[in-house]
This record gives sequence, C-alpha cells and structure tokens, in this order.
Amino acid sequence: MNHLLSLLIFLPLVGGLVLLALSRKFASVVKPAALGIALINLLLAALVGFRFQPQAGFQMEEKLAWIPKMGIEYHLAIDGISLFLVLLIPIFILIALCMAQFSKNAYPPAFFALLLCFEAGLLGTTLALNLFLFYLFWELMLIPAFFLIGLWGGPKRKPAVLKFVIYTMAGSLVFLLSILFLGVQFYSKTGEWSFALPQLYQLRMGMGPVASLLFFGFALAFLIKVPLFPLHTWLPDTYSEAPTIVTFLLSGLMAKMGIYGLLRITIPLFPQLLERWAPLLSLLAIAGIVYGAIAALGQTNLKRLIAYSSLSHMSLLVLGVFTWNLASLQGTLYHMINHAVATGALFLLVSLIEEHYGTTEIAELGGLAKETPLFASLFLLMTFASIGVPGLNGFVGEFLILLGVTTQVPLLGLGAGLTLILSAAYMLWLTQRLLFGPLKSPVAEPLKLCRYRQIVLAPLVLAVVLMGLYTQPVFERTTASVRQYLQMLHQPQQVSEPTLLSDTLPASEAQIHG
Repeated sequence: MNHLLSLLIFLPLVGGLVLLALSRKFASVVKPAALGIALINLLLAALVGFRFQPQAGFQMEEKLAWIPKMGIEYHLAIDGISLFLVLLIPIFILIALCMAQFSKNAYPPAFFALLLCFEAGLLGTTLALNLFLFYLFWELMLIPAFFLIGLWGGPKRKPAVLKFVIYTMAGSLVFLLSILFLGVQFYSKTGEWSFALPQLYQLRMGMGPVASLLFFGFALAFLIKVPLFPLHTWLPDTYSEAPTIVTFLLSGLMAKMGIYGLLRITIPLFPQLLERWAPLLSLLAIAGIVYGAIAALGQTNLKRLIAYSSLSHMSLLVLGVFTWNLASLQGTLYHMINHAVATGALFLLVSLIEEHYGTTEIAELGGLAKETPLFASLFLLMTFASIGVPGLNGFVGEFLILLGVTTQVPLLGLGAGLTLILSAAYMLWLTQRLLFGPLKSPVAEPLKLCRYRQIVLAPLVLAVVLMGLYTQPVFERTTASVRQYLQMLHQPQQVSEPTLLSDTLPASEAQIHG
C-alpha cells in the first residue's frame, strides 16, 4: 500500500465527519460504525509497524505538491521517533470508544464521531513532515478536544475549556508566526520557499537574538501542550472537568504531542541554541517535577491528584529532551509510552469509580480492596508502574532519563531523582486512603469489573508488564533515529545568522515596507 499513512489519517477523519453528520438521524448506526472504523485503523497501524524497518531515516514517505510556489507540500513519513506514537494512538482511541460504549453516562453518537476526528488530528501531527501541514493537524486535534470537554464535561467545564482554549490558541498563534518567519529565513538564504522539515534541518540559524526568539516561539507552543511549569495552570481544571475518558486521551496522547514537537522540530531546528537555553529550561522542568508532586500531595480529588502527578512526570520527560544524549532520549521515547499507559489506565480506573460511586472525592471513598479486590489489584499495579517499581514499564524510562541527566549534569540528576521519592509518597498515600482502611462507600453495591471491561483493560496491563521486562522491540526500532538526531548537534553551520524581514524582500518591496 503506497498510501498507508494517508489512509491511517483520513479513514478516521472522513469516517468521523460522516458519522457526525449522521449522528441525529441514524444514531443507532454511529456507535458500532465508530468502533469498526477504530478497529480497522488499529489494524492499519499494526501493518505500519510490521512494515517498519529499524534503520535511520524516514520511511513510507508520501509527498504531493500542494502549493509549490510557497513550498507547502503534503508530506508524510515515519521513523523511529514517531513509530510507537503511531501505534499507541489507535490503541488508545479504540479503548476510549469501548469504554464509552458501555458507560452508564450514555455518551451520545456525536461523542464517538468526535473521538475519531481527534484520532486523525493526532496521527496527522505525528506523521507530517511539512511544517505547514504539521500546523494544520496540530490545530485539527484541538477542535474535537474543545467540543468533547465543553459539551460533556463536568459542572465547571465552561471556565475550564475557556482556559484550555486561551492557552492553546496563544501557543498556536506564536507557533504559526514562528513557522512563517522560519520560511522567510529559508527564502532569504536560498531564494526558494520551503516548509519541509528535512530541508529546514539544514538551515543552521546560529546563536543570534532572532534565532533565540524563533527557538522560544516553537518551544512555547509545545511546552504549553506538555505542559511545563509555569505554563501548567490550564491542566488541573481541564483534566478534572473533562469526561474522564477524554482525560485519558488528553494525558495519554495529546500531552505527548508537546514532547514530540520538541523532539521533531524545536531541537533539530536550533541545535546550537541547546547549550545556551537548556540549563534554564531544565531548571523549569525540575521545578515542575517538584511542584507537581507537592501539589498532588495536597489534593483531595482523585482526578486532580493524578493530573498533578501527570504534570510532575511530564516535566521529567521535558528534562530528558533538553539533556539530549543517547540515554536521555531513549528514555524519553520509552517513558512517553510508559506514562501514557500507566497514567491513562489510572484515569480509566477513576472513570469507573466516578461512574459507579458518583464521586471522585478521596474522603468519600475507602476500603475498596475489601469489596472489589480485582479493581484494587489493577489500581495497585498501575500505581507501582507510575512510581517506577523495577520490573514494570515505568522503571525503564525513568532510569534511562536519570542516567542521561546525571551523566551530563549530576546536580540536575539529584533534582530529577525527586520524581521517584515524591511520586511514591503521593501515590502510596492515595492507595492507603482509597483501597485500605475502613470501608467507606456512597452506594451499597460493590464495584465490579465485568468481563468486557477486563478485556478492554487487558492491553494496558500487558504493556505494563511486558515493557518492563522486554525492552528490545522498542530500542531496536528507535536507536538508529535517535543517533541520527544526536548527530545534528555536531553538524557544521551551513547558513549565516537570521536576517530581518525587510532584508529578505526584493528592493521594491523593501521600500514599500520601509
């Protein structure tokens, strides 16, 4: 299949839009059709993984001229940096659809259609190799997220989604301006327009103030999405007010797009600025690790506690990116998947608590291990994965990031190590209050995991165990791409310092703008 990547994106996009149009008149058809489309897309993603060769460079490329005079192309490809996100996204979307299908909340057909559109935006962002195309998919994934939160969120969803939109749109605006100015820089040096990432990687931007401005323009959009302290204030409200199934996708997938953007765009475009700005951004990451953990310790609501936990762990991923050595980058790629699985599974389990007991307040719950031992066992497993217990998936990524950070800056390694201590503190205290002690239950009937939900959660359980014990399948497919990216730091500068806009225009146009 020559257009496998396109099919992977446009099957859920077209399917989602069609089902959205049919959601009122043919409501009974929409939900099973959405599940069928998601399942087919998962099979297509598996085919992509099967065809992938563990080597450096982009594979399965698709390129089509779109607006050639402006250097805008429809350009898709996959490499070791993006492979496991491409595999993870369809799995998570299918799990979310399955959980929504049998939820007591009775989500409407439009909810299912929007989840498919969300999948298309995520996959397009991960596969796009043209900055303009990347931006379009980046914005596309925000539209269904806005409606999913704004229409089916909690009682305070309106201020939460408003804050979410303000932050993300501010980042997107800066992102767009940075893309346009970078295109101008390429034109000024080559006489041609291009937004193709492989070409822009060759445009060495130097160390000047304009280059630094561009660096922070791109970084800001991605760090808001992660989010990094102090750009995080949208996260706790959005995660707690969104439907928990949507929060599962926000924490597991959308936040990872921020890390992916740093890996794919920000650092490769500006490798010479890494040494200058990495210390500052690394300190912010350490601050995020500590702040998120301390905030989690003070939470009384399950969703907000796990939200702040996610902030702490995502800050560790940011630290791994800005350390930029083999161990830290391998650990970052691995831990992106690990965090998605463990934290995502915790949010799904919280969704079952919220659905059954009608609350996520920790003080109103307790002793659940006595009445629902299977649920308690799964919650404990995901808790241990989240805090990095050896033998489970969370340990591998955290160990490699800490190894890479400590090798480069030992003092930062000590700060990053607080992740392990503090995460153990708030997660174990949570399990002690939630699962053990005297039984406190708002309803008489105990929570039961039906066979269907056990099957849906099984892939996450298997991932937690298998990725903790058998790491080779991931590393052998990512190492070549990681090494290729590391070489970008050592390539000679090929283009001089960036110029101002007026310097890039023809003489007649420069006079007009002057």
